[in-house]
Amino acid sequence: MKKNLMILFGLLIVLCLAAVMVWTLFPTILSRKLSKRVGSSVTISGIGLSPNKIKVDGIRVGNPSGYSKTPHAFSVDDAIINTSLIHFLDKKIVIDEMTIDAIYIGFEFDSPTSKNGNWKTLMNNMSQSTKDDSNKGKKKGGTTSVLIKRLVMTDLQIELAYKTGGKPNRKLRPIDRIELTDVSSKGGILTAQIINIIMREILRNIFSREGLQNILDGVLNPQDASAGVRHTLKGLLSNLILLDNGWDDPEYEELEEAQ
Repeated sequence: MKKNLMILFGLLIVLCLAAVMVWTLFPTILSRKLSKRVGSSVTISGIGLSPNKIKVDGIRVGNPSGYSKTPHAFSVDDAIINTSLIHFLDKKIVIDEMTIDAIYIGFEFDSPTSKNGNWKTLMNNMSQSTKDDSNKGKKKGGTTSVLIKRLVMTDLQIELAYKTGGKPNRKLRPIDRIELTDVSSKGGILTAQIINIIMREILRNIFSREGLQNILDGVLNPQDASAGVRHTLKGLLSNLILLDNGWDDPEYEELEEAQ
């Protein structure tokens, strides 16, 4: 009897150590899965769990190959998902509230008149991964969907760069807060869907606020990369939304003359 108890106690210790090791490695494992879907490096510093909350620290999405004018494409200092963990067992996952703070967005376009850039590449990769995951899910009997009832994003810092031209990076005025309700995604692994929702809604809000719908259509709907970039970029380069970086920009003057 005593021997059996010792064996059982030993097994429990091994299982506990294994669980700790798996949990310690979980951010790295998750980062690798997301990196494959985004087509660029993704890192997550840490993940904390409680019965009704998940806290994720230090999310960073690197630039895709060929883009390096900004430090990275996207980062978040901390994200908190407020919902019961039992909801994640459903096919239709409902998240009551998600808050994201200290967000950095680095836009890099090929040129001032191009819709091609780092974010378009990332969104294309995520769109393709979502389609692939959805097709696999259908074959297995169904796909997972995510609905976020309330999404709050605060302290958004936005940087703009071009691959060509040799101009210094530019900073748009920070956005203090974006609050959205009932945003959703369907198909793909849960974490990829949440990242997709966040990045998609950030794009929609930033570009729509500044009257840049034409560029947005080219980024989120790459099949419809129609004309009109010069007009929308005129709004982006306007001193009304750029911080005073002290440029004398001939490219902006050329855009004005082209109208």
